[in-house]
Amino acid sequence: MYRYIRIIVVIFCSTVPVWAYADNATQPLSLERAITIALTNNPTFQTAGLAVARAEHRRKAAEADFLPKLGTSYTYTRLNEAPRIKAPAGSLYSEKINTVIGTQNSYQWDIHMIQPIFTGGQLYSIYKLEAFGVDVAKLQHETARQELMYNVKAAYFNVLKAQKLRDVARQAVAQIAAHEKTANDFFAQDMIAKNDLLEAQVRLAQAQQDLVRTEEALALARAVFNTVLHQDVNTDVEILDVSDEQKLELALVDSQARALQCQPVIQEIDTRIKQAQTAVQLAQSTYFPKIFLVSSYLRQGNQADLRGTPYKDPEAWHVSVNLDWTFWEWGRKQHIVGEQNVKLLEAQEMRKEIVDKVMLRVKDAWLRCEEHWKNIGVARTAIARAEENFRIYENRFAQQMATTTDVLDAQTLLTQAYSNYFAARYDYCIARAALEYAIGADLTK
Repeated sequence: MYRYIRIIVVIFCSTVPVWAYADNATQPLSLERAITIALTNNPTFQTAGLAVARAEHRRKAAEADFLPKLGTSYTYTRLNEAPRIKAPAGSLYSEKINTVIGTQNSYQWDIHMIQPIFTGGQLYSIYKLEAFGVDVAKLQHETARQELMYNVKAAYFNVLKAQKLRDVARQAVAQIAAHEKTANDFFAQDMIAKNDLLEAQVRLAQAQQDLVRTEEALALARAVFNTVLHQDVNTDVEILDVSDEQKLELALVDSQARALQCQPVIQEIDTRIKQAQTAVQLAQSTYFPKIFLVSSYLRQGNQADLRGTPYKDPEAWHVSVNLDWTFWEWGRKQHIVGEQNVKLLEAQEMRKEIVDKVMLRVKDAWLRCEEHWKNIGVARTAIARAEENFRIYENRFAQQMATTTDVLDAQTLLTQAYSNYFAARYDYCIARAALEYAIGADLTK
């Protein structure tokens, strides 16, 4: 029986499709997946999320101040002697009075309630401040999200650019090595001078050094990418390439107008201005009296069981309305209000500066998008011409109609054309991500 079970297991394992093991293999990361990992792992972004939760707790705490507060207390008091009332003999009383009116031990337990009735807007202003604080924390969280997304995109595209430049360097080494081999064969047949062969060998060594530099640049770009994703800096990551970008059809004026609407930094300073206005109202609330409803229920006695004393009933209660108004403090309240008004003016001036910075950042990113997009078109044309130029000189060299210098110069132009194209392509992607970050919105939506 065990023999048949082993046969069944072997057959099952041999028929399991390859895709069943695909999840165990390391899959190349897409840009969307990289952003998801960063948003999950990045501590700065997570801290911004915790700040939202903290601000929400403060808002709820301020909201609770509108409701009645209940409290209780239990007190034990021992006097040095039982309380007495004393009075000398006189016109009112013919005899001297010395009578005990209480007990030496006193136990009291009460439960009380305090309900604010009117505070001059103080409680409402405090609640508004904390509610605006939640809005500020959410906007800061959104700013952190957009900044992290930009950092991921920039690191992602830098890795792709480094990979392409490494591939171009490898292609250059392969081309120069092939030419060096041809030149060596020609030199062996006395068809070219030795200095032509030496030039090819020197160019090959230079290309190999360039390849080493591009490989180091790729390793560093991957390390930066791992750092942004908050994973081991030495993780060997592979990422998916992106399709060719389409030209950004958004005018500079429209970009800046959209930034005024969407940029969370501007929305944050607008909310802070509202906070400053509310802080002025909070300071002004001190001009008004405060009214509270207070009620209390009391149990008392000369024993811990609170059953009363020969002098006092075991229970009592009261309800009262308290008014508290400090109406003269030598201008102190006026200066507090003045301070808050100055803070409001500071916030309004700060908004002007923030808007200027956002407009400048949008224009800078927009201009870089235009620059790199134009460079992409120029580089594509240059690649086609450089390939044709390299092909012509290779054929001429094979027919002894061109020198080694001609071929190597043509190859250098071809390598430079490819490098310029890939640099422009991925720099455009980074500039577009920077524009989205400056505007505060995804331009693909």
